[in-house]
Amino acid sequence: MQMQQDTIRLLILDPSQNDAEDLINLLRNSGHATQAQMVESPQQLADLFKQKNWDLCFASNRSVGFTPFQLQSEIKKLEQDIPVILLTEEDDSDILMTALEAGIKDAVPMGQHPRLLLVALRELANLYERRAKRKAQIGLRDAEKRCRLLLDNSKDAIAYAHDGMHIYANEAYVKLFGYPDFDELEGMPLMDMVSGNDQDGLKSFLRAYREGKNDADNFVCNGIRDDSSLFEINMEFSSAKYDGESCTQIFIRTDGGDAPSEGTSKQDVLTGLKNQAAFIHQVDKAIEQALENSDNSAVLFIQLDDIMSLKSRLGPASTNLILGDVARTLAKMVTGGNILARYDDFGFAALLPGCDPDSAGQAGEKLCAAIAANTSQVSGENIKVTASTGIAILNENTTSASNVINKAREAASFVKTNTGSGDGVHIHSSDEQEAAHEAQIADQLQNALDNELFKLVFQPVVSLRGDSGEHYEVLLRMPDAEGNDVSPSEFIHTATDRGLLARIERWVIENSIYKLKKHLDEGHKTHTFINVSGDSILDSSLLPWISELLNETRLPGDSIIFQVSETDATAHLTEAKEFVKGINQLQCKAALTHFGRALNPFNNLKHLPVSYVKIDSSFITEVNKNADSKDDIKNLVSALHIQGKLTIAPMVDSAGLLPVLWQAGINYIQGYYIQQPSKSMDYDFSTEDDED
Repeated sequence: MQMQQDTIRLLILDPSQNDAEDLINLLRNSGHATQAQMVESPQQLADLFKQKNWDLCFASNRSVGFTPFQLQSEIKKLEQDIPVILLTEEDDSDILMTALEAGIKDAVPMGQHPRLLLVALRELANLYERRAKRKAQIGLRDAEKRCRLLLDNSKDAIAYAHDGMHIYANEAYVKLFGYPDFDELEGMPLMDMVSGNDQDGLKSFLRAYREGKNDADNFVCNGIRDDSSLFEINMEFSSAKYDGESCTQIFIRTDGGDAPSEGTSKQDVLTGLKNQAAFIHQVDKAIEQALENSDNSAVLFIQLDDIMSLKSRLGPASTNLILGDVARTLAKMVTGGNILARYDDFGFAALLPGCDPDSAGQAGEKLCAAIAANTSQVSGENIKVTASTGIAILNENTTSASNVINKAREAASFVKTNTGSGDGVHIHSSDEQEAAHEAQIADQLQNALDNELFKLVFQPVVSLRGDSGEHYEVLLRMPDAEGNDVSPSEFIHTATDRGLLARIERWVIENSIYKLKKHLDEGHKTHTFINVSGDSILDSSLLPWISELLNETRLPGDSIIFQVSETDATAHLTEAKEFVKGINQLQCKAALTHFGRALNPFNNLKHLPVSYVKIDSSFITEVNKNADSKDDIKNLVSALHIQGKLTIAPMVDSAGLLPVLWQAGINYIQGYYIQQPSKSMDYDFSTEDDED
């Protein structure tokens, strides 16, 4: 289920703060940044809605002073769109029915966290869809107003027809046919606008157009004016909506117009097939037909296997000859109302209207077999190539052309990944694709560990208060099969699930210390932040190992700051306390990251003697969206300074954030505005004051 990446704002009605923390971690552990607030009364609820918008509410039926049903009633009174999920002590159908009747979205027994997570993500997805729909409706009304104005004032002749009857025509269209005004045209059949000799041809064209079987969208014929005189016209057709009703747009060019060349605008020069833009246009039309008539189609993506190695060996010119041969082979097979295009450098795409998955699979196998059987003679060699074909089904639920084409492309990549050689067909399945991706990441992780392929990169942490010291956060990257860097966000969950995270973090710590030692020996005064997860905190042998490493390298401990996330500290508070205490005994320093996620973050902080606190990035991303967030940051930083903590703001990606963070009292900033992670610790920390 695809979710948007904004922070989830969660309300919780529950008498137990510990249980509330578990609910927050349920969302965070699934990869969703979450800010939460407990609710205790109707007045507090009203005040919270005045401050900001909220996304979701967990409400326990153990709450007595302010019950879930009262909460739902208050939300309805306040006319807020926020899904409420009831947490019950047992799975009772009567309670569920009562809850649904009250407007509560679902009821889930306490402790059934996997089920609760699925229900929460479902309701969030529905909420985001409703918000997007409301936003789109506003945008649509505005766009319709602008379009109506443009149509009315356009010099081109434009009309809309429904069931063959005119429902709108602009002034240029009316004048073109010699009528005094649109009232004379309204309801007139389109057939009455062309000569009798062209009417049968137009009927056939429109029938094929509705079925998606035309190669072109234009029809040239003789129009007939109100005075019965004839003139040649080029009618271009496209699907449209007018006043919310599906219809056909007619755009008419006279023979004096300069219509664009079909060949140059929609044709791939090398192969003579349709190009990417033309194919996307055809897929968009198929989506419209699926919405109107529930007509399914299949999109095939045909990716040539190992073509890059052939290009390196034979050169671009010879490779183009091979592509031309493949295009001719495919063109012989993708005929009739089916659409074939060259989609990118080495990939072809086909649209098969009215095709079910089984038939699409059979078609894909025939295409692969035909490509494999073909021989291209280039540079004195007989060259054979194969292709991996991915299939995605287009139906009324398809959201966009890019979405369904990308699914077909992913399915083609799945063939290559699973077989190693390609030359096969696969129908897109999200579950299979995710499982394959998970397995691929696991293999890459193991390979990177076994062969020490991981990379360290460094991002500067810069003082806003004139501190001239050098600070970097150490970040990890893993190369993929093509050598591109993969960030931890893409493999951290797999590493945790496979029990590899603690081993990876030891590699990071060891290599970071050796690199820092070399950097210090070159005369720098540098401090590095190194991240440590909950898995490592639970490892009792980690602290003695770090101690030995520091003794071996003769590295001063105060040059290293070990970072622990608030989420891990909350989940393992006793172990986190001991770890931070041990780190301080080694003369190292400690930092608490993602601060502010917990319901009561300062409760954890009083048990953890850390020197630095990095506030959660959700506070930074909210600055430009919510005016109250500026006060939230300022109050949070002020409270941290009272406790003697140095504060760090992450994810600073624009200069516009600097005044807010400066006024809030932030000590250090980090983010792409300063510098993206680099292979070297080479940031210039000097200032004009330093130079003076």
